[in-house]
This record gives sequence, structure tokens and C-alpha cells, in this order.
Amino acid sequence: MERNIQKHWQKIIAEIKQVRKDQKISQKRLAAITGISTQTISRFEQAEEDIQLSTVLKILDAFGMSLELSFRNGGE
Repeated sequence: MERNIQKHWQKIIAEIKQVRKDQKISQKRLAAITGISTQTISRFEQAEEDIQLSTVLKILDAFGMSLELSFRNGGE
């Protein structure tokens, strides 16, 4: 079960990173929009750091995305 959650989590991280790049938003700009440090965003995108759900929700909100859609898409 934990491995399955990790797999979905990795897909969500990859999706967020790809959306950021597609929209040509730098990590620095995303940090300014969300109030999250650039270092935290970088470590999150590299899966180097566990991140709080509230932080993920801020990032998703910045892109008009929802966690529900991310999980649904990740499960396909």
C-alpha cells in the first residue's frame, strides 16, 4: 500500500513540475506566488524532501489544479 502511495506521489510531483515548465514559470516565480521558498520547491521537485500537504495544496492552487484530479490522473 505504501509503495502504491509513493508511486502516485511521484506522479503528482512530476505533473506539477511539468505544468510549471509548460507555463514557463521559474521556481523563483512560483515561490513568489505561493510564499514557499525556492529551496523547498526545488527539493520537492527533486523528491529530496517530504513536503506538507498544505504546501502541495498551495502549489496546486497556483496552477488551478486539485489534488483529487492529480490522484485520479495518477491512477490511470
